[in-house]
Amino acid sequence: MIRKALIFSLILAPVSAFAAETDHYTLAEEEVADITEEINAYANRAVYDILENLNRDGGCQAPAEKPAPSHFMDDDFDNEPPAKTPEEKLYAQLRTVFANHGKSRFINDMLDGRIQRSVIPLKESVYGEWSVGNGFLLGRSGAAKSPLALSPLIKVGGYVIGVDKMEHMFGMGYAYFKRHHIRGMNMRRVLKIGVMAEKTYLGGNFLATGVFTYADLAANFNGMRFWNHMLQKEDDVLGKEYNYGPYITCEAGQWKQNPERRIDFARYVDLTYQENHNCSKFATQRGVEKFKESLGRLEAKHGKTRGGFACPADPARLEEAAARYKVPVNGGTTIDHWIINRDGNEKVSYFNEF
Repeated sequence: MIRKALIFSLILAPVSAFAAETDHYTLAEEEVADITEEINAYANRAVYDILENLNRDGGCQAPAEKPAPSHFMDDDFDNEPPAKTPEEKLYAQLRTVFANHGKSRFINDMLDGRIQRSVIPLKESVYGEWSVGNGFLLGRSGAAKSPLALSPLIKVGGYVIGVDKMEHMFGMGYAYFKRHHIRGMNMRRVLKIGVMAEKTYLGGNFLATGVFTYADLAANFNGMRFWNHMLQKEDDVLGKEYNYGPYITCEAGQWKQNPERRIDFARYVDLTYQENHNCSKFATQRGVEKFKESLGRLEAKHGKTRGGFACPADPARLEEAAARYKVPVNGGTTIDHWIINRDGNEKVSYFNEF
């Protein structure tokens, strides 16, 4: 049944849903500009504009008659029906900014260079020798011309990440948020669904990019936290001390931006977003070998001047970052088990990984 579901999801997944990959080795970290203040200002300004528009259209005042259920919070988060309640309208408008490429002007501005980012040409990256047998979307002939094959790099809170990690926060994070905080799905099941998505249409098989990215899973999880903090109706899953919201409140029928609680992406981004620390796995053994061969060439070129060309680059730092994720979930595991790989770059197991 699981094998059939995996194949079925691959057939149905749209090409635009496939995530890009990230190269954390070719550029030195100091070459990537820190844009934390810029994107924080962008996000908070966008929220302000959204609330102004919503308030002109009735704000958060509940309708006189309760509307029929719209199924707005169903799983098909990319094709949601028209919003009916004030809260649904709020989320719908927020999703014009905080979503995947194509739907999000925020992400589009990063990809297109209107917000500063660093671009590594695919052929000059650690995936430069990728073939269609290692991962079709990275190895196909047109991949080098696609801005969605290899993600541009940005620096947030001092950490170098791919723009794709912001997409995972906004897109898959929203799906996690709906499942856990709106529908009440248990955290273990939410995390398992995310793993299945990463193994199928989000990259981790040879029909996609061939890269199973634990750092994407970390971004998904923290994106759920970001969306929960918008209205902060429930405590953060990591504990009350991480209640950074509400960023938005409802006062006297009007949406208000909380002046004491502003969006700061540095609260969500940490070392687990970096693929040279939170190690990726690969769909094929030859993919593992090619990746390690690329790291070997970089180490031969740069020596120890740029730190280690291995993964995890610093196991002690990774353990320090993992500490806050050691929160139990049902089934006897902790959150870090589902989003962090400490074992290095290996071949992924599709049916026994977790």
